[in-house]
Amino acid sequence: MKKSINLLLLIVIATFQFSCSSDDDNESSLNPKSFTSCDLGDFSTTSTKVCFNGTDFALPNETITFATEFNARVATITWTIESGSIEIINIEESATDSTLKSIATIKFNSDFNGGAAFKVKAKDSKGSAEFTHIVSLEETN
Repeated sequence: MKKSINLLLLIVIATFQFSCSSDDDNESSLNPKSFTSCDLGDFSTTSTKVCFNGTDFALPNETITFATEFNARVATITWTIESGSIEIINIEESATDSTLKSIATIKFNSDFNGGAAFKVKAKDSKGSAEFTHIVSLEETN
């Protein structure tokens, strides 16, 4: 009887340990090429500043996150596919007292062969900033 109670207790503990997850688990499951932040550095509250962080190379069927931040809490950040066999599958935004962060998760489709381009545009009452990022096909051996 004691053995069956101990076995049952072990099963319950193991179930709880493997069924619980945390945000750290989500971060560790990201593609190593993914970025979830960038560094705006020092900035003036009266001027427009934006940063971007993301890989320059990808393989077909990869899903990678790219991050941008804008020095305004109330702003609009848009992500637009310009070319290539890629698709935006998710965009998450968060704000602090002085910045807006936007993280886009991009899927590189099975027929991705490089030359994918997407545009990120940030705009608020002080101005706007935009740039285009190109992702090339990663060379494999």
